[in-house]
Amino acid sequence: MVSHTETPGTPSLGGSLREKVSWIKYAYLDESGDLGKRGSKFFVVAAILVEHPKILSRIIKRLRSRKLKKKLKQLPEIKASKSDKRIREFVLNRLRNTNCEIYAVVVEKTKIYDYLYDVKDKLYNYLCGKLIGCLGLKAGKLIITIDKKHTNTLLRQDFDRYIKRKLSTLSGNLKVEIYHKPSFSLNELQVADFVAWSIHRKFNLGDDSYFKIIENKIINKKDMLLWS
Repeated sequence: MVSHTETPGTPSLGGSLREKVSWIKYAYLDESGDLGKRGSKFFVVAAILVEHPKILSRIIKRLRSRKLKKKLKQLPEIKASKSDKRIREFVLNRLRNTNCEIYAVVVEKTKIYDYLYDVKDKLYNYLCGKLIGCLGLKAGKLIITIDKKHTNTLLRQDFDRYIKRKLSTLSGNLKVEIYHKPSFSLNELQVADFVAWSIHRKFNLGDDSYFKIIENKIINKKDMLLWS
């Protein structure tokens, strides 16, 4: 099973934990685009849901050992936006063959009311809440790890409270833990970056070549575009 060493910030699944909940699932969240009035046309937040985080971590480990040139192997983080076609396809094809589920929320920014740009943190919380709600989990335990967007502790705490409150209205039997981790420290978040980037590229640039690789893993594919 997953240890603290293998997955920083992710609790070990000890026997006592198994006795308390029927199952544990892990969601890794990342975003692509921006929530400014200008910039990208679309904003995307995506999640990969798995039972075993190591299946995601192995993708990046294998990428580093088999595909990266020597001078790139020591990079602290592998980003989709800075990778070439060969690397992107390697990560996405590996992900397609894992036992995972992908969920996404896509927003066309012209549909966002102007006043919401003044409360972008609240808007971000709302969009992540919509995404987590799509998972449809009713019981057990969900461990959410999200790319550390905020350096402000109060903003992270506000995010945590909002998501937990959102989930409590959907199911009082679901236990939730939330961790904010820098993506360079966690392979699983780096895989989530490739997913969010691929979906964003489809909507923002009309290039669905990468999206098509993972399309069949996206559970809410028909409903991921909000306010359409």
